This record gives sequence, structure tokens and C-alpha cells, in this order.
Amino acid sequence: MKKTIRIASAILLNENQDMLVVRKKHSKFYMLPGGKIEGDEKLIDTLIRELHEELELQFSSTDFTFLGTHETDAVNEKDTIVEGNIFLLKSTLDTLPAHFCEIEEVCWITKSNYSNYVLAHLLKEFALPRWLANFQ
Repeated sequence: MKKTIRIASAILLNENQDMLVVRKKHSKFYMLPGGKIEGDEKLIDTLIRELHEELELQFSSTDFTFLGTHETDAVNEKDTIVEGNIFLLKSTLDTLPAHFCEIEEVCWITKSNYSNYVLAHLLKEFALPRWLANFQ
């Protein structure tokens, strides 16, 4: 029987509509920034906490729009389903974060180079199609 982890993640775009992705230490998969929900924490509170902890970015709950929930296999945890709760940042980011924890790499993927990256299932199945269609 598979266990389930619940996460809150965000699609963060720059002015060129490139998408910010992260690769955690000891992983080959690029994924959306965000993380696991702790206890009875609200989804948006998890997202804001994780973006601050991992990327030192500061946001408020009004900065995001909730896009939906998607379940898929976790890429870094065996026999685990990830329930991803995905948000979209309403504004754009100007620069990559200068400091980050728990993260090996942070980069912008473009609509012309995203296929060069090994994408986590949640990103590939939920966020990517919406991003490529410009959220329409």
C-alpha cells in the first residue's frame, strides 16, 4: 500500500513567462518550488513558509491564485503518492533567488528548452500543460 504526502507548490514566472524550477539535493528531477504540509497547516501557509525556507522569498496569501490539486507518483520517495496543491504567483519574479537551502539548483525553464530537463511527475502532468497553454 502506498503512502500519501501532501504538498503545496507554486508556478513562479518571470517577465518572459519562463518557469522557475528547483532540483533538490541528491535528486535528478526538477520540480516546482514548495514543500510538505505540516499538521493542520493551511495550503497557502505551507506554500509561503516553504518558499521562504527554501528560496528566501517573501510572499503573502494574496499573491497567489489556487490552480488545483493533482495526485501522482512521487519521484523521490518509493511507494508514495504525492498530492500536489498548485498555486500560481499573480505577479512575476525579476531574478533568481541568491540563496537557497535544501536545493541543489534553481533555474528558469523556457518553452523551447523544458524538454532538456528531467521533470517530476507533478510538474510534467499538471503544471507543464497549463504553462504551455498560457493558463487558458
